[in-house]
Amino acid sequence: MAMEGPTPVSSLIHAATMVNIYSCLKIEYILFLIFRYMLKQLNKYKVNYNWVNILLMYYYNYNCNYALNIVNQQDSLKCNSSEIGDELTFILKNFFHLNQNNNSLSSSLSFLEWFIGFVEGDGSFIRSKGKVYLDVTQNMDDIQVLYYIQKELGFGKIILRKEDHRNVGVFYVTSKNDFMKLIHIFNGNICSNHKFNQFKLWLNVFNEQYKENIIWIDRKVKPSLRTAWLSGFIDAEGHFGGRVKYCRTSKLKKAPHLALTIGQKEFYILSIIRNIFITSNKNISYDKSWNGWRLHIASFKTLTLVIKYLQSHPLKSEKNKAFLRFTELHSKILNKEHLTIKGINEIEKLMTLINNNNENSS
Repeated sequence: MAMEGPTPVSSLIHAATMVNIYSCLKIEYILFLIFRYMLKQLNKYKVNYNWVNILLMYYYNYNCNYALNIVNQQDSLKCNSSEIGDELTFILKNFFHLNQNNNSLSSSLSFLEWFIGFVEGDGSFIRSKGKVYLDVTQNMDDIQVLYYIQKELGFGKIILRKEDHRNVGVFYVTSKNDFMKLIHIFNGNICSNHKFNQFKLWLNVFNEQYKENIIWIDRKVKPSLRTAWLSGFIDAEGHFGGRVKYCRTSKLKKAPHLALTIGQKEFYILSIIRNIFITSNKNISYDKSWNGWRLHIASFKTLTLVIKYLQSHPLKSEKNKAFLRFTELHSKILNKEHLTIKGINEIEKLMTLINNNNENSS
């Protein structure tokens, strides 16, 4: 007769098995930290990606899935390694392998994660008349970030283009060889639904245009604080702002307010980002003026997490200047400098300078 529940012996065996698995995962995590440190040192000193680097990258991307799962899922065990990899890791081994003899390449894993996030925010996989293109457009006051991308990737061109009411810089790619490199970066490594679907159609046209048969990888990555993707996305779509508001309960009748807002047409990706920082179904609002959504983070406790993350994964665009001023103001408020007349007046003045790119203003 079948038993309704586990026997004491089977329960002990199951418990012992889980302890063994958990111990192995902790060992994997320690190895992950060691290999990540080695990779950072190689990237820091701009060591070319020889076979040693490729081996390290292979381990980093494939053998550390369980370890990453421990960190990102707060020690909850999952046994499906493909599910873990699909959710948490960027697989970029093929890109580094393809470019191991490219002396002009200076890309690090962190840069590529940032680049994917930046393109998902400000880039476009373009299909036109049976041909494919990629371009990333920036205002002229931030064209330096396009030259930074070009230098790190070791390919691509930059042109100046006049649009309706502004001049812009455009990083673009048009050659088959460079498209192949981009495919190794983005295929299976995209986070947002819109770019996920856009890239799938783009790859279909690429295969037809160049008579290739590259298989689309049906896999999305979940953003986390362990990768630089979110830094790239904030560089593209984020805004740091602040103001001093009337406050009835304050002795000075004034209170400072800081906020990071991220705007995007797609609700899904903003909800994923929100869930990294906030356990709430609020903080995202719809703006009918441009038919899009905005994630609004204003809690000082949550902003502390944002600041710590961006200090570990720095912004690359001119937005980093705004972030540094934003961080200074956040520190002043945490130190309660806004509770004096002198302090609140100084903070109110600095609020107006957060997004001022004039070097002399700071």
